[in-house]
Amino acid sequence: MKKFIIVLSSIFELIFYTFFMVLIESVEITNSLLSLVVHFLALFIVASAFYFLVRFVFNKLDMKAKKYIYYVVISNIIIGTIAPVLLIIIIPSEILTTFTFILLVSAIYYGLLINVIISFLNHFLTNRRKKLG
Repeated sequence: MKKFIIVLSSIFELIFYTFFMVLIESVEITNSLLSLVVHFLALFIVASAFYFLVRFVFNKLDMKAKKYIYYVVISNIIIGTIAPVLLIIIIPSEILTTFTFILLVSAIYYGLLINVIISFLNHFLTNRRKKLG
């Protein structure tokens, strides 16, 4: 059951950040510096929103959020890079190839950055016991 929830969370994360980052990219900003700031701020906001959402769900399911969020991050990178390549190989359609190429670029570019942010948030925002002595 835990593996199913991890894979489902990874697929949801892929859809989540792809949708929101395409939505952010559709906003027309003429100033390149402001566009870059908005882009990276959106990456941080999307990663934070997903982190807190998954952490809430994992805590409700009595799963250790600190441990399983790293599994979600790793499986998201694997699913995000392997699934589009398999779809291109299995179904060589031009429309599907365009869609899977966009998904692959999104997984490589946005996925890596968002997953790094999620990993940092997980590392710094979870309760860690400090060893005294």
